[in-house]
Formats: sequence, C-alpha cells, structure tokens
Amino acid sequence: MKDPLADTKNLTKVCDDGHMFVWLTDWQIAEDHLFIRVGDTVDWTVYPADRDWVSRLFGHRLVIDWQFDSYGDAVDLPSRRVSGKVAELCSVRCRQTRAREGLVPVTGEATLQPVADTSGSWVRDTAHDESPANTGPGQTVNTFSQMSAFDDVEADYLYGYVLSLADYDEENSAVVTPRQ
Repeated sequence: MKDPLADTKNLTKVCDDGHMFVWLTDWQIAEDHLFIRVGDTVDWTVYPADRDWVSRLFGHRLVIDWQFDSYGDAVDLPSRRVSGKVAELCSVRCRQTRAREGLVPVTGEATLQPVADTSGSWVRDTAHDESPANTGPGQTVNTFSQMSAFDDVEADYLYGYVLSLADYDEENSAVVTPRQ
C-alpha cells in the first residue's frame, strides 16, 4: 500500500477537513494492550507531542501537535480533552541505524502504512489476522516493546501510530493548565 506521506495533497485535504493528528507510541499501546480501530469513538486527554521525536521520524513531512499518553498526567504539561471518531489509523515504520545511543530511527525516513487497528503492537489472547490489512505488506510485526534489542538495521520497525481524529469535539475541552 502507498505511503500517505507520498501524497502531500492527501495530508492537506485531511487537515482542511478538520481532522486532528494524534501520535500513539508503540510501547504504550503494547504495554496497555490498547486496542483502537478505525471507526472507534475515543474520548481522551491529549498532550503536546514530542516535536523533536516526530521530526526525527518524519523530517519536515508531517507535523503532529498532540499525542495520547497514558502517563501524561504524571508531568506538568498543558493538555486538552478531545473526543471524536477515528477516521484513519496508520502504523509508523522506519529503518534503524546504529548511533552512540544505540539503534535509532533513520532521520526523516519513517513511512505510514494504513492499518485496521493497533493490534500489531501486542499479541491478543485470541488469534488475530496478521493480513496485510492489519500489518501492511511485507512488514515485521513486533509483539514486544521497542525497548527490545533489534539487530536487523535493514528492517522497518514499528515506532507507533498516527491517528486521524475526525469530527472531534473540544467544546468542553479547552486547554487545561498544568497542575500546580
């Protein structure tokens, strides 16, 4: 399947349609067994995305302002309550390179692969279909945290997901000030 980032008109249309991009970190999805599907309605508190990390993955090809962080309330950051329908869900995959700090994503080379749900980050108790609809064609499915040691720098690894939230409501979700 084609990387949606290859068609910047598609991204512009999504933004023009009023969708909000939300970053989901793979290790949190895996740890919490958070199962999100296209079409689900979510009601979350989101926090400012780590722009350095997003930039490391995508370069300047994609800007994501918010992230879902199940531990976000542990730090003093502004937050916003949003609810809406998951219009699109893409896994974020990238080759790795060796650096002083270990294996890191190759800067600016992350790709998006449309997926049906987040089950690629963890193994459910029941069997699930690892078809290209769920995992993307020719992709490695990691059933463990990205903190695991990877040796294959040529393979694309799952770093997280970009969720497109449609019809989102912030009526009662103005920016929340950090805790004092």
